Amino acid sequence: MAGYDSEPPSAALPKIPLREALRQAPESRVDSRQYVFSFAIESPAELPADFTGLPADLGALRAGVFLPRDEADWLGRRDYPARVLLLTGQEVVVAAHPSAGEPLLRVPVGRVQSVECGRILLLGWFALTWDGGRKRLCYNTRTRGPIERYMKTFKDQWLPAAPRRQPARLEAFGEPLTPKFEYARSAELLPGEAPLAQFFHPAVCQKRRWGLFRAGRRLAGDLLMATSRRILWITERHAGQYEPYGTVSHSAPLSSIAGASCAGIERKSELHIVFRSGGAWHVPLGEIEASEARKFEVAIRRIL
Repeated sequence: MAGYDSEPPSAALPKIPLREALRQAPESRVDSRQYVFSFAIESPAELPADFTGLPADLGALRAGVFLPRDEADWLGRRDYPARVLLLTGQEVVVAAHPSAGEPLLRVPVGRVQSVECGRILLLGWFALTWDGGRKRLCYNTRTRGPIERYMKTFKDQWLPAAPRRQPARLEAFGEPLTPKFEYARSAELLPGEAPLAQFFHPAVCQKRRWGLFRAGRRLAGDLLMATSRRILWITERHAGQYEPYGTVSHSAPLSSIAGASCAGIERKSELHIVFRSGGAWHVPLGEIEASEARKFEVAIRRIL
């Protein structure tokens, strides 16, 4: 449970649902820093009353969500404040609780270049990258439902759904999907989004030997997919480490991709997805036959 900043326990508000708190307490006593659950915001009337200073020209909301602040450590420190995340027909708006002193962020949806979404046990986050910066927002996954619904709505607006001719079947390269990646792919796809080509290699155990000693380490699996709306990369690698209990997904519109190339030697390949902005994804393809990686590269080029 979240703790308190510098206030004594007797001064803290009870941790009760938002609507009940608004009904029972005067507006001057509302302190959304005490809320420990995320919730959807469907209209300005549902914003916490202590989130002041939001611009009046936001326009109609398409989606919104409240993100609780981080739980305090034993020294009372927190990694991030309470925030609201709003989506209009034109922009993404991120506002922190006024006590955090964090500037308001407004990013036009059309300028977002890529999105990262991660979930590892109780740690959840998503990050927006645009032509001017990057913003990473963290949350506790115990109440992830409203957050994930917001991200679905955002991605559906952000990723163009232009009609296109579809192949008769999905072009699949590499290995069959494991149940973990099958679920991750199903959870990520948007309504009407058609997979066109995919490459998958599962996690493998790499064994090494030093004299009389043997050791092994797990190399993470990766799923690369081109769909009718985007390039999607789902991995179980985070900060260079294999994460058996989580995945991280990266998305970018097809229109933002400049090209793809496969580099490396036999059984140790890397796929480069290059963006028009100059950045790139460097995706390890694992210990697989180089011919499979090259087939996927050709499929990506054809789709682009």
